[in-house]
Amino acid sequence: MKILFGLNNDDTVKNIVKYYEEMYKEKVEYKNVYYFKQAIQELSQNEYDRLVLLEELEKYPNNNYAQIDEFLFNNIDTMTDEFDAKNIIFVASDRRKLGDAFLARLFNIGVYSVLTGNNRTKSKVCEVISEPKKKKDVKKYYEDTNERTAYGKAQVSEIEIQRIINYYQKQNGVSDKYVEIFDKIAAQYTNEQLAIIIGFLPEQVTTYLAANSEKYNQVLKYTSVVAPEVTEANTTVAQTDSVTNINVERQPQIVEKIVVKQINQQAPVLTQVMEKEVVRSVYEVPKDYKKVVCMIGAPKSGTTFCINGIATMLFRRNIKVAIVDLTKKRDTYTLYTYDNEGKRAIAAESMKYASNGLNEPLVYGKLSVYTGIPGEDRKHYNATNVVQTAMNHNSVVLIDCDFSTPVDYYRLAQEIYIVQDMNVLNVNQITMFLKEIKSRGIPMNKVKIIINKHVRCGLTSKAIIDGIATYSSLDLNMIDPEPLFNTSEMQYYILPFDQENYTKYVEMMYKSNNTFSTFTKDFRTALEQITNAIYPIGITKSEDNTYEKPKRKSLNLFKKAGMAQMKNESSGFEKVVN
Repeated sequence: MKILFGLNNDDTVKNIVKYYEEMYKEKVEYKNVYYFKQAIQELSQNEYDRLVLLEELEKYPNNNYAQIDEFLFNNIDTMTDEFDAKNIIFVASDRRKLGDAFLARLFNIGVYSVLTGNNRTKSKVCEVISEPKKKKDVKKYYEDTNERTAYGKAQVSEIEIQRIINYYQKQNGVSDKYVEIFDKIAAQYTNEQLAIIIGFLPEQVTTYLAANSEKYNQVLKYTSVVAPEVTEANTTVAQTDSVTNINVERQPQIVEKIVVKQINQQAPVLTQVMEKEVVRSVYEVPKDYKKVVCMIGAPKSGTTFCINGIATMLFRRNIKVAIVDLTKKRDTYTLYTYDNEGKRAIAAESMKYASNGLNEPLVYGKLSVYTGIPGEDRKHYNATNVVQTAMNHNSVVLIDCDFSTPVDYYRLAQEIYIVQDMNVLNVNQITMFLKEIKSRGIPMNKVKIIINKHVRCGLTSKAIIDGIATYSSLDLNMIDPEPLFNTSEMQYYILPFDQENYTKYVEMMYKSNNTFSTFTKDFRTALEQITNAIYPIGITKSEDNTYEKPKRKSLNLFKKAGMAQMKNESSGFEKVVN
């Protein structure tokens, strides 16, 4: 039996394999992947008998269930192009029940083996590995399911609707751009949301789109358009059918009328089961946590500085962390191999090895550095192998990027951190970069922003974020009518500028240490907040500026001799979210 797992937890996979071999007396050959794209690639290149797939394999950056479900379905649908759907075992999240509309969509493409609630155990997984469920086994759950209830209700805010209407009205009846505008809108919303939007478009627009837009007609085919209603705030509307009474509290947003029919009585999902669950939320358990993050900013904005600060905090807390340098300048090659020919020889080949699936980085205790000679062409690397090699040996992978880094790394990363300083001349570079990766299918909900070297002045953090989303002019007053992302939902962090910190950074480089421990408490607090967002390291207990003497010598990255004492850091954290 050859099995591909997508569980993101190697220990869980080993336990399942061990249990299966003992119970069914059959040898198992297996591989575990950590991303949906990796699963798709693996299925296209190799033969497998079964695929065991965890719904929460990748953490989605927001709680928009419509977007999450569309993302999940598209990935699983692509997998079925390469692999027999009947041999997929789908381990669902807590919010699923057999018979719900999303699982009905999977049923319709041939995915019958779905484990929900108290069935998500290793024995049940092994049972369906041995004998996948057949259509007749689960058909009864989906006979009465209406796909339009998959997300409960599709929502689009009034502001978004009005913005779209205004943009069309600005065309003054000239229809040349109607299709182009709709295609851009379609890239940002689910089909359910597009069905709502269509209901508000001017008649001359919908008439033109019906005759000329392929995407518009796809939406019409996907679901019949129900005329939505705009409700006032704090009102309650009750929709009733013969089976169930539903009260839907309406907020100031656009919603669809909902009528839900109760299906086959179903037992409630149990929160605890007698047998240890196969799947637990790896994002709440640091032991099992894996995180890949890309960080990028304009030159001199401090991207490499931020990465080194975060990496320092992580490995000082005994967390295995990798820095993967995919910039053209390769500053890490210089910083981590200073005056050491042997280290330079290792560094020069470390990325090439990773590209071939071999782990030969520069190692400094819990820190691994994958880099190469400055100017070396990065397009020759196998992005999937580079990321997976680093991830297999580390809990956190920090990828140092520039504007020429291949786009595949942003696809493989769970989060993308934009490092933007107070220089508005850099805003246009970030905006153009985000527009480019968005056009390549990278979702904007992966993106977070770090405002580095922040000072209090007339240029506020909000103005910077608004500028990145809508940049058209240096004063940030002329805006693009189609923002790249919803600025009110963008998560951002602030690293304050302080003359004292700048002085200490210069001394840090000159005097050969990399502790960041002498930086101001405000800075360390802010840096720890970002680090906690990437990996939950917790809060340090110390509240003052005193430092414990380290118990052992640790890495000095810049000293010619190679090693020096590092002082322990102390800091707290505070959420800085718009």
